[in-house]
Amino acid sequence: MKNRIVTFSVFLLLIFSGANMSFAQDVLLGPRISGNLNIFNQQASSNFSFSGIGVGIGGTLDITFSKHIGLMVDLTAFDMRNVSASNTANNATTDVSLTLSYLTIDPMFALNFSGFYMVAGPSLGIKLGSSASETQTPANGNPTVTTYTIKTNSIVFDIATGVGYTFKLSPDMFMGTDFMVYIPLSNTYDLPGNSNSVLTLKLGVSLKFNIM
Repeated sequence: MKNRIVTFSVFLLLIFSGANMSFAQDVLLGPRISGNLNIFNQQASSNFSFSGIGVGIGGTLDITFSKHIGLMVDLTAFDMRNVSASNTANNATTDVSLTLSYLTIDPMFALNFSGFYMVAGPSLGIKLGSSASETQTPANGNPTVTTYTIKTNSIVFDIATGVGYTFKLSPDMFMGTDFMVYIPLSNTYDLPGNSNSVLTLKLGVSLKFNIM
């Protein structure tokens, strides 16, 4: 039920964006890059603590309807959310690396205050790829690398919320900086009986051009 609610919210926000474009005061469009910190959490106990960094490449659409109300849609064509962990026991070190990448779309309502803005809305992620590897390194021995497959969900849902600031570079060109938090609503891996998810923190920079 929760997933259906989020999907319906995304659908409504996209319709809202298209239907109200003619009422917009300003429409800004441009490329966006981001760096992220990913923290993997799971219900089952584990000797590993997973975290990692990644990058995102895509674009942003910033629509202003009034002085304070707007809509911001971030589309990340390649959203990397890798995590890894290391543990040493019995004179051997085990390194586990989980690689994840998504196409993500974040339609968010925005509150604007003289350049500063706050955003919040649903986020939909469509899996582009995933893989996993484990490296066993015994004391005074050579490492052994094993590649294996963990079943991942094709679609993940998050709540995206954050703050940012838009700098005016010229009458029709702007630079946006933002800090975003992606709170997971669905499991990342299909592990029956083991609830799991990835919490993502992002720092983003965008170059926006006024197209109206």
